[in-house]
Amino acid sequence: MPTQLCSSLPNASTSVWKRFNQAPLILRAYIVFTLFAALLSLSPFYSKALNEALIPYLGWSGFTGYTFSIYFAINAALVRPPKVMIYILLIFPVLSAIFGIHDTINHVLKPSVDFNNPYLTYSEIRPLFTVILPIAWSLLLISSPMRKWANKPRESS
Repeated sequence: MPTQLCSSLPNASTSVWKRFNQAPLILRAYIVFTLFAALLSLSPFYSKALNEALIPYLGWSGFTGYTFSIYFAINAALVRPPKVMIYILLIFPVLSAIFGIHDTINHVLKPSVDFNNPYLTYSEIRPLFTVILPIAWSLLLISSPMRKWANKPRESS
């Protein structure tokens, strides 16, 4: 496995692992979380039982929004100037929270019968995963340590 970035990229002499470790803990935790979320989002393809168990808590889309953000999170940590990437990255949890709020409001205003179908079941703690968690990640991604790191010039070593 190569430990160097492509020579055409800026600061190519810096190893990938060193770049990853230079990123703030918040961003590294977000990357690990999004990789885990991606595995859960792919559960319909490898475990129907796991998917049916997750749907009441995560909804039909699950953690798909986080899966889309992996590219931008890794780009912010390793390659691109982080300031722009962090703001692009912020779009995904914010959109997830908006859709989670919409889903919660629809369920509260118009509860539906689930007919014991796991794909129609709604857990009372779903807003924890679909609203609170994305809002928490959004706040962490715009926290002071992230802003300081994003505004700091990259080391050329």
